[in-house]
Amino acid sequence: MKNPRKKNKHQRHQNPNQKQQQKSNQPAPNGRQVEQRQKQQGTNTAGAQKSSGKKHYLIACGGTGGHLFPGIAVAEILQGRGHDVTLLISEKKIDALAASGHSKLTFEKMPFLAMPKPWSPKMAGFMMGVWSGLKRCKELIRKHQTTAVLGMGGFTSFAPVLAGRQCKVKTFIHDSNAIPGKANKLTARFCDEVLLGFEECGQYFPEKKVKRTVGTPVRSALLWAATETSEDPYAFFNLNRDLPTLLVIGGSQGARGINNAVAHSLDQLDALGIQILHITGPGDYQEMTDAYAPKEIRLRSHVAAFCHRMDLAYRVADVALARSGASTLAELATFGVPSILVPYPYAADDHQTKNAAIFDKAGAGLMIKETDLSPEELTAQVRRLIQDQEHHQKMQTAARTMAHPKAAVAIADALEE
Repeated sequence: MKNPRKKNKHQRHQNPNQKQQQKSNQPAPNGRQVEQRQKQQGTNTAGAQKSSGKKHYLIACGGTGGHLFPGIAVAEILQGRGHDVTLLISEKKIDALAASGHSKLTFEKMPFLAMPKPWSPKMAGFMMGVWSGLKRCKELIRKHQTTAVLGMGGFTSFAPVLAGRQCKVKTFIHDSNAIPGKANKLTARFCDEVLLGFEECGQYFPEKKVKRTVGTPVRSALLWAATETSEDPYAFFNLNRDLPTLLVIGGSQGARGINNAVAHSLDQLDALGIQILHITGPGDYQEMTDAYAPKEIRLRSHVAAFCHRMDLAYRVADVALARSGASTLAELATFGVPSILVPYPYAADDHQTKNAAIFDKAGAGLMIKETDLSPEELTAQVRRLIQDQEHHQKMQTAARTMAHPKAAVAIADALEE
């Protein structure tokens, strides 16, 4: 099948004035460059401010990519303004893997553990981690004379925000989802202000708590790539620009339900004449590689366990099949990628379903329950999005209206106030 959007994709991804293609190892833009670009394009209003004097900020953002990447985005803006930033992450391998792509930032590993059930034998270890983390955070705050502490949600935020409160510095939490997690509900008691990814989330916090909706931050490299078109994403992934591309992603740790659905649909997807860029997550990489091996579609697909160049992955995508974590949604919106959203059915308080419902209602994505993701249903929806140009363009426009390109700048402004 020829790509029905070939001309538009060519215009979107190629700069006709570019005489020589830049290499994929070109330096990523810093927060200052992104902020200046936003100002030039008229998308940055309050973010043009620059603080007087160098300060230090502490950002707790580990545990999952959904917490880590937005925290990195805020750190890049603050660093671009001349400040020092320390990002607190967990000891999970996924944190170390994601952090390895950001060598200019300072990361500190903390002994944080997910909160177990009250009578779990793991509770003692959790409390020891909190006590140890609280002590270490206080040391960092005093050593650097920290101006403010920001918790990006999850179990890594509690001890740092509490430490900030006890050290009498400004404290903030950010919740990216449509409904807050238990950790943020608890941590909100100790913070000065709650920053929201979705306005709908505000109702779950105390009425008197200061709240503002800022959106979910997207890393500067992704914001830059959404407008810069010099690098060829097809060459990077060895894909064919004449074929429609399905991007399959499951978040930083992959999604077994989505991976299995794709594995069982390869023959039907092959019949559509598409190519697939499949980011499997580390746990399912070998299994998915084996699933593609005997299939003809393998010859025009790219399968990887993790992707450090999601900027290029989003640019090559005509359609995305993804979970509905807040960070994934923010990135899809930034690039205007129409999506089939399959919420993780076991997410806390079913927050991914609520996230996906917001995009579905706006026409920016199509929500399908994992139990309904049959090969026939998946193939039918991919076919419609690939072949129905009018429908595709409407979803693309709707997705872009959900984007918050100033989110990281707005959070940085809040911390500097």
